[in-house]
Amino acid sequence: MMPVVFRVTSGPHVGQEYQIDHPETFLVGRSTRVQFSMARDLLLSREHFQIEHQPPLCHLVDLGSTNGTKVNGLRVERALLRDGDVISAGDSEFIVHFAEDSEERKAYTTCPGCGRRIPITDPVPIVESDERTPFPLCMQCEIRRKKFPRTNPDYLIEEWIGGGGMGEVYRGRQLSRGRPIAIKMISPVSPLGDKAAGCFRREIEVLRDLLMPSGEGHPSIVTFYDIHEIDGQFHLVMEYVDGKNALDWVRNLEQPLPISSAAQIGRHLLSALEFAHSKGYVHRDVKPSNLLIMGPMHRPRVKLTDFGLAKSFAETEGFTTTFTREGDVGGSIGFISPDQISQYSEVREPADIYSAAVTLFYLLTGRYPYLGFDPGQADSYQIILQNPPVPLRAFRPDAPEGFERILLKAMQKRPRERFKSALAMAEAFRPFVASSS
Repeated sequence: MMPVVFRVTSGPHVGQEYQIDHPETFLVGRSTRVQFSMARDLLLSREHFQIEHQPPLCHLVDLGSTNGTKVNGLRVERALLRDGDVISAGDSEFIVHFAEDSEERKAYTTCPGCGRRIPITDPVPIVESDERTPFPLCMQCEIRRKKFPRTNPDYLIEEWIGGGGMGEVYRGRQLSRGRPIAIKMISPVSPLGDKAAGCFRREIEVLRDLLMPSGEGHPSIVTFYDIHEIDGQFHLVMEYVDGKNALDWVRNLEQPLPISSAAQIGRHLLSALEFAHSKGYVHRDVKPSNLLIMGPMHRPRVKLTDFGLAKSFAETEGFTTTFTREGDVGGSIGFISPDQISQYSEVREPADIYSAAVTLFYLLTGRYPYLGFDPGQADSYQIILQNPPVPLRAFRPDAPEGFERILLKAMQKRPRERFKSALAMAEAFRPFVASSS
């Protein structure tokens, strides 16, 4: 069995090594009780990440660390490790070395899809397919490629992760860069027709426009990577987020969501919205299922996704098309603002601020902020337009009065009576995050 060596190349423990030569799971962190202890690196969490070695595969799993774990500069929740990968955690860096001897190195190459070794002396297995890739894949990966829709040869689809009338989403890997990706493609036969296609094109444009000048995405918005047209379909390639949507994440908690955690989620979400607003976009569909949450309960990290209903209030070019007509209402009933009901095509930033508040209320209580509200009932719009919201502490008596006031202000009927900006609302949450540390 080929051993794997983890060598510290920078930081307080430079030169320290850990070698695995059998199936094993071990922890890395500041605690003296973990298998690979680095007590002098004060920026590491006590249990920062773990390595799962099940030959021939070796995975890294972040354990909800405060400062995160990066592989080759990309922050990850879980990553397949390969020879030469650089792991950054705390104030330290590690290099991964698969200690094959020179003869093994000549005889084998590595499958970029799964990390298995492929004998170079044998012909690389090829499964008959319309796809051709410049990267030699093992038989298992070639078979997997054929199971899924055709896409760009640089991407290997690994599994279906969701979808519906608006499109299908797959998890995969970009072979040339070794990074996990998500591919969203419009359903070939969408029951929503042109409207679904329009939303998909809008999402492509918005995510591309939300990239920073450096080419990186905002840390709380799912990052756009690329777009391809295959057989007349657009394939949107995005950052893969190894998390759960906020609804599923909260339901899996063993206790009600802490107020401090909700404040942290709110700050991440509002930071994303502030950035989108600064670029001229209103999301118009902020709700729990469009938030992806990673990490443990007390240190959640958030990614805002699904910009299919986003509206530009600035002059833009490209895919932007207005699909709204007078009388249209878009978004998810229960999370939309009164102004989104009355003037959907004209809403501005305050609509997202309102929806962010309702989203946090729902995550904290499992309820909508109106007595007797049912999104399926005919009077749902009238309740949002006319009824006052229920104070948070009616359902969460442990909530500070100041936190309740933030949500009530953000849910005011008149847009001008809400927070002036998403940034202002995010700053209002700051004391409630700090109090938990």
